[in-house]
Amino acid sequence: MKISPEQIEALQQQQQQQANKTKKVNGAAFGEFLNSEVQQSAGTQTSTAPPVPGLQTINPLIQMQQTASVQSVTPNEGEFVGKVENLFGQLENYAQQLGSPEAGSLKNAYNTLEGVQGGVDSLKKDWPGVESENPELGSIVNELEVMAMTEQIKFNRGDYV
Repeated sequence: MKISPEQIEALQQQQQQQANKTKKVNGAAFGEFLNSEVQQSAGTQTSTAPPVPGLQTINPLIQMQQTASVQSVTPNEGEFVGKVENLFGQLENYAQQLGSPEAGSLKNAYNTLEGVQGGVDSLKKDWPGVESENPELGSIVNELEVMAMTEQIKFNRGDYV
């Protein structure tokens, strides 16, 4: 039995069609598979369902035909470092206010200390993954939090009266 080139081409085409139908995902990451499926379904879907009359008055967001893609939020290190430096500056102001003999300086110092504590809390809230992305900055934020908490305990205990 002789095998002709036409038979080889037909066999290759048949195998290629079969491979396209089954689309094996062995070894591929789930994200890659999901992206390819979404792109394929987006390419085949050209028509949209007509809007139901009356729903626009209930929710105007239904009128939106296209959604924006979600971008991952990465912490801007420059902005983050600027906020950390600002908190260190507030701690220096706190130390100066404790050392001044003025009558209202303790109230001002406590307000400054609360501002530092609030700043640390906002840093942790605004950049929740900073410890995993940049461990050095994460450790600085943790040290700031420990310093602020320690000073608050000392202040409430009456060490500076």
